Amino acid sequence: MDAEQKLTKKSKCFVYFRRSQDREDRQYNSLEKQDRNTRQVVKDNKLEPLFLPPEERSAYKPGRPIFNDMLKRIENHEVRYIAVWHHSRLSRNAFDAGQVIQLMDDGHLLAIFTPGRIFRNTASDKAFLAFELTFAKKNNDDLSDQVRDSFVEKRLHGEYPGPAPLGYINAILGPKTRNIVPDPIKAAKVTECFEFASTGINTLDDTWKHAIDIGLVSRRGLDIGKQTVGDMLQRRLYTGVFKYGGEEWHQGTYEPLISVELFDKVQVAMGWAKTTNDKKPSATSGRFYPYKGLFLCGTCRFNVTAYTKSKKLASGTEAEYVFYTCTKKNKQLDCKEPQVASTELETDIKTSLADYEITESDALECKAWIQELFNSHIKKQNQHKPLWLLDQQKARTALDVLDDKLELGTITDERYKTRSEKHEETLARTKRLLEGSTSDAKAWLELSNEVFSRAVNIGEVFEEANDEERRELMKYVGPNWYLSNKKVALTVREPLNALRHNNENPNWRARPDSNRRSSP
Repeated sequence: MDAEQKLTKKSKCFVYFRRSQDREDRQYNSLEKQDRNTRQVVKDNKLEPLFLPPEERSAYKPGRPIFNDMLKRIENHEVRYIAVWHHSRLSRNAFDAGQVIQLMDDGHLLAIFTPGRIFRNTASDKAFLAFELTFAKKNNDDLSDQVRDSFVEKRLHGEYPGPAPLGYINAILGPKTRNIVPDPIKAAKVTECFEFASTGINTLDDTWKHAIDIGLVSRRGLDIGKQTVGDMLQRRLYTGVFKYGGEEWHQGTYEPLISVELFDKVQVAMGWAKTTNDKKPSATSGRFYPYKGLFLCGTCRFNVTAYTKSKKLASGTEAEYVFYTCTKKNKQLDCKEPQVASTELETDIKTSLADYEITESDALECKAWIQELFNSHIKKQNQHKPLWLLDQQKARTALDVLDDKLELGTITDERYKTRSEKHEETLARTKRLLEGSTSDAKAWLELSNEVFSRAVNIGEVFEEANDEERRELMKYVGPNWYLSNKKVALTVREPLNALRHNNENPNWRARPDSNRRSSP
């Protein structure tokens, strides 16, 4: 009895669904479409359907439990047919594709039914099916290469390429620009855990219990585990540098949650690192160095340390001089950065800070202007909502169309990714505008007022401040400070970077609707 005769007797058929691993918020619609179309295929071919539970695993790698069980039951001749929404639902890897073709070769699998075509156990159909499954795997490989290349580019630009670690969230910062930013709720709690662990009197158990007490939860919102806390405390990523997919350190452009000094203190306090036994001048022991732990070497990106050197003067007295220098701990790079005297360093720090200072009168004028902008924003906010809702609806409709094309195989993964990216950005932007426009404006107003207040004569404030105040001021102005060739450089915290004085932009203080005037 051949395959055509068996079909006339209501042949049993496995109906296989696989939940796609992309864009989880849209998966239920995907399953509904698969169900609707495969039911029609079953009805048109007069098959007796045996519905399998939806597969939750990706087809990019072997190991899908429902898929493997289905093949075993086919091999036992329990069922001889498969109905599926699209052949790519069955496989996107060479091993599973080979299993499907082999079942046909051995006469166990008689046909695969899809909305667009029936693949029967014939030489031409098997050849075409093998080609289609191979092409699906190629699309998968091409996408993997693109993702890998994009990760390399992101690392070179200081963007963290993976899922955000605890204390951060992944964010879209602009067109084709993504990075991690501090989680508005968890970031402060992560920092508090580091500070709690750095005291030298608290164990890992103590820190874990403290994390639970202050409400720090895992990325999935579950109770945080002791191992998670231990891993978190050993991640240098929180200082602004990271590794990803290799041994090379990359300088991040995201905001650090802790200083390098605090990280090092935690490693020693927890017993994960030992203090160095190298001999140092006795004058160094127990000294407080105000800029130690704030700077990274501009060449090797490792910590800048400090020491005190004594020198006998001609008068017979002894003078002490403080120097800052790279720790030179990078084993892959011979760092030759010179040391710099404390007095030179402080002069350069003051000069760098002065680039961002404003006068008190300018600060008052800027505050009045941003208050005016805030009031105008609140008035016009509701006028923009219909447009945001329209943009949101258009983006959702466009993504629905792209989903249909991807599942039908009329668009490649690469093309899908390129075209869907701008719609995803539109959805994220409109959601952010609709949900947080007022709160964002208030936060922006408060931040702007703080920036203008703290920028008033900031160079003079630094000169008059004590050591602790200087450290806090430097942390506020820039999360990343570098020392290269005895010169200071920094990554300035936004929006302070807009205040920078330079010859190219001397009129930054002027309002868009006012007459331009030079800076004082």
